[in-house]
Amino acid sequence: MKFFRYIAKLCKWARGLLVFLLFMIFSLYMMMSPVKQKQNVADWVFSSVLYLPQSVASYVLYLGAVSEENVILKKQNAKLKLEIDLIKEYAIENERLKKLLNFENHWDYPIFLTQIIGHNPGPYMTTVVVNKGSSDSIFYGMPVFTVNGLVGKVSKAFRNHSMIQLLSDPNSRISVISQRSRALGTVFSRDNGEIQIQVSSYTDLVPGDTLVTSGFGGIYPKGIPVGVLVKFDKNDSEVLSYGNIKLLQQIESLEEVFIIRKDMDWIIWDGK
Repeated sequence: MKFFRYIAKLCKWARGLLVFLLFMIFSLYMMMSPVKQKQNVADWVFSSVLYLPQSVASYVLYLGAVSEENVILKKQNAKLKLEIDLIKEYAIENERLKKLLNFENHWDYPIFLTQIIGHNPGPYMTTVVVNKGSSDSIFYGMPVFTVNGLVGKVSKAFRNHSMIQLLSDPNSRISVISQRSRALGTVFSRDNGEIQIQVSSYTDLVPGDTLVTSGFGGIYPKGIPVGVLVKFDKNDSEVLSYGNIKLLQQIESLEEVFIIRKDMDWIIWDGK
């Protein structure tokens, strides 16, 4: 170990001596060299010394310019992406509104297109709020639907907005008829959000039947699509049987709805 330490010290001392000797040789060479040769050597040394910091400075400036350009390109890319997304959304909305306008021609009643601006809190959506009210001639009991099917009815009308009771509300009851067999039934919602139909056990219903409003009850015009029967538990030992319904208009995907400007044909007194 001592030998290696001695060798290390010798190398350290010799390195200093070597540098000193090289410096002396370079000095003697410069003194004995012609003026032109001295100038060439000086230029080489000067340029070599400055090359590294200049290169580093240039590289740092280059990275800064690239970074700034990258930020600008990212901003432009984000802006273009947003514009493309907006164009896609406008195209989808335009197609949806075309369907709504075509659908409006099928009815004799005036129809209002309204936007959904809110809904009730909770695990199941039972009420939504739209951006039209009594100032737009929207009143209690008017039917609400989309091009896909029935949504519900106006439950409260304020001046500039209205509340819509959806078919998913357990307090909602809709009289429907099967397009195939013309069998009558009542569509309602369970507390767990399950949509069902109540019919006579002797009714001719099978899964796949499309159900539309029957026109009974004085609120909904006849023929508005409501849903499709997906399961029917016929119970011959009971007076009534029940089936599961899949609504044609999914409540969760509502954005705008139609309100039919139709007064109720009659009001059923509830005893209150």
